[in-house]
Amino acid sequence: MFAWFEGRPGVTDVLLGAVALVLFGAADYVRGGASAALITIIFAAAIVFWRRMPGLGLAIAWVGALVQIATVDGLLVGDILILGVVFATGLSESKTVRWAGIFSSIVGGGVAGARLTLYAPTYGDGEYIPTDPFYRGVSFVIVSGVVAAALALFWTLGVVVRNRRATVAARSERERERIVAEATLTQERERALLSREMHDLVGHALAVVIAQSDGARYAKLTDPNAEATALATINRTARAALDDVHELLQVLREPAGSGRETPGAADLELLLASVREAGLNVTLTESGDRMAMSAAHELALYRVLQESLTNAIKHGGRETDVQVTLDWHRDAVHFRVLTTERLATGSGRALGQGIIGMKERMRLLGGAVQTGARTFGVPGFSVEGHLPFNATEAEAQGAKL
Repeated sequence: MFAWFEGRPGVTDVLLGAVALVLFGAADYVRGGASAALITIIFAAAIVFWRRMPGLGLAIAWVGALVQIATVDGLLVGDILILGVVFATGLSESKTVRWAGIFSSIVGGGVAGARLTLYAPTYGDGEYIPTDPFYRGVSFVIVSGVVAAALALFWTLGVVVRNRRATVAARSERERERIVAEATLTQERERALLSREMHDLVGHALAVVIAQSDGARYAKLTDPNAEATALATINRTARAALDDVHELLQVLREPAGSGRETPGAADLELLLASVREAGLNVTLTESGDRMAMSAAHELALYRVLQESLTNAIKHGGRETDVQVTLDWHRDAVHFRVLTTERLATGSGRALGQGIIGMKERMRLLGGAVQTGARTFGVPGFSVEGHLPFNATEAEAQGAKL
C-alpha cells in the first residue's frame, strides 16, 4: 500500500493537506469561528504544494498570514503548518526559493512579533502585554526573535536534508561510475586475454605450418616422402590449433572456476615434439625436481616457452638449434631458451606483441623475463627469466586475465 503512495507524490500531498485541515481546521473553527477556519484552509493548501512547488506554497502561506493579521487576534493552531512550508523552501533545489524561505523566516518573525505586541494592546484578559512602551518594545524583540528562530530552524533542517540527499546521490553516482569502470576494465582484460591467447595459439601453429611447407618444397627434390610427411604435420598442427581455439573460446564463455584444463609443464614434451617436426633442433635440460604449481603458473610457463620456440621458428628457420633449460627450485623455476640463428636474422628483432605478452604474464605472477640478442658466441637470441610459486591467489587469478 505504501509503495502505491510512493509512486504518486501529488496524491500523497493532497491527502497530507486534507489531514492537516481536519486536525487543525476543526480546532481553529471552535476557537475563532469561520475566519479562523478559512485561514487554516489557506495554510493547508500551502502544504499541498510543499514538494512540487515550494515557492507557490510559500506565497500561499503569506496570503494566509496577511489574512490572519487582518482578521484574527493572536495565534491559531493551524499556524504550525507554516513551519512545514518553510522547511520545504529549505529543501528546494531552487536557490531563489531557498533565499525566499530564509527571508520570509526573518520578516515573518518581525511581522508576527509586531502583531502580537505593538499592535495588540491586550492579549486574552489584557494581562500579558504591558502598555508601557519600553516593556512593549522588549516583548516585541523577544516574540519576534522566538518566531524567527523557530522558522529559521525548520528552514535549516530543510537545507540539511537537501544537502544530505545531494551527498547520497553523489555517492551513488560515484558508485555507479565505479561499477561501470570495473565492467569496462573487465572487458579490456578479457580482450587482452583473448588477444594474448590467440597470438600464442595461432602464432605457434602458423609458424610450424610455414616451416613445414617451406621445408617440403626443398626436401621433395631429394626425398619423395618429405612432402607427404610435411603435409601430415601441417594437418595435425592445424587441427590441434583449431581445437585449442575452440577450447579457448569455450573457456571464455564459461564462468571462472569451471575446471577446464589448461596446458602446463606436463605438456612441454608435446610442445617440443611439435617444433621438432617443424625442423628445430631442440634440446631440453632440467635440473631439480618439478614442483607443483597453480594452473596460472603452469599456463604462464608453457606460454612463455611456446612463444620463445615460435619465435625461433619464425626468425631462425629450419635446423635452428634451440637449448631449453629449466632449473627447478623449491619456490621458483628459472628458465632459459637460447636460440642459435644460423643466418643471424634475430639480432635486430623488434619487440613484438608476443614478447610483450611474455613479460606481462611473468609480471602478473611476480616473475620476470629478459629477452635480447646473444652477446657472445654465435648469433642468436636469448630468453631468460624466473617464475616464483609463492604468488598470492589473487595474483594467480589476475594472471588468467
